[in-house]
Amino acid sequence: MDTIYGRRSVRKYSDKDVPDEIIREIIKAGTYAPTAVNKQPWRFVVIKNRKLINEYDERAKKIFVSMFKDSTIPELAVYAKNLAKPEVRILYEAPVFILVFASPDGLNEHDCALAAENMMLAAHSLGIGSCWIGLAAGLGSDETFLKEANIPKDHKLVAPLIFGYPAKSPLPAPARNADVILKWIP
Repeated sequence: MDTIYGRRSVRKYSDKDVPDEIIREIIKAGTYAPTAVNKQPWRFVVIKNRKLINEYDERAKKIFVSMFKDSTIPELAVYAKNLAKPEVRILYEAPVFILVFASPDGLNEHDCALAAENMMLAAHSLGIGSCWIGLAAGLGSDETFLKEANIPKDHKLVAPLIFGYPAKSPLPAPARNADVILKWIP
């Protein structure tokens, strides 16, 4: 329970390298997620090259900005305007970028989301910070990125995740005391 309650999204990382063995352990934890009919549809792309991570950061930002700069939803338009600034980083200069793709063999993509959560919980238990970067989802439709990463055309990006040693200890999670049960049927 401490791992679940203590995990936080980390957006500031130290320069310390995450050893490959730890990355493999995090991915292994992902593969132990529940999976419909044991299809195990998850496939992973691991990027540790900081130059490439920065390049993909820029590409993802440009995709988001192009999609939402003229949005009629004010929050999205403001977000797009902010992301257009060169100093804004959506991958937060994390030393590890892992993209979880769904192969067409699976019955649904939810299995890959479950794998991603397992990975983030495992990372936290190992002293590694993580964050799901929804703003990087556009890379899943970037033909150049998909070709560079050798992603089969029938695979779908489900979870862009970053990992690294936190630069500082994250604040504790706020209490979750809201009444979230719609109905309890005895």
